Amino acid sequence: MEHETFPADQANQFAKGLESRELAAAVENLPRLQRQAIRLLKLEERSLKEAAALSGITVGSLKVATHRAIKSLRKILGNRGGAR
Repeated sequence: MEHETFPADQANQFAKGLESRELAAAVENLPRLQRQAIRLLKLEERSLKEAAALSGITVGSLKVATHRAIKSLRKILGNRGGAR
């Protein structure tokens, strides 16, 4: 019986899709403020000032929420990237 093989780029695309779904699920499990911070800053690419205004908090509080969210995501996802 022959096994079907996939080109490397197709396998990489599949892995990225899986990682994206895992990341989306992990973000959904964050506390509300952390989830909002990640969405506004990382997904919507808003500025700190704009994201803070939309969230109704200070820039400093937004930075703290973002830091905590990233720390939580690393823990949830097993720190796959290895970077800090």
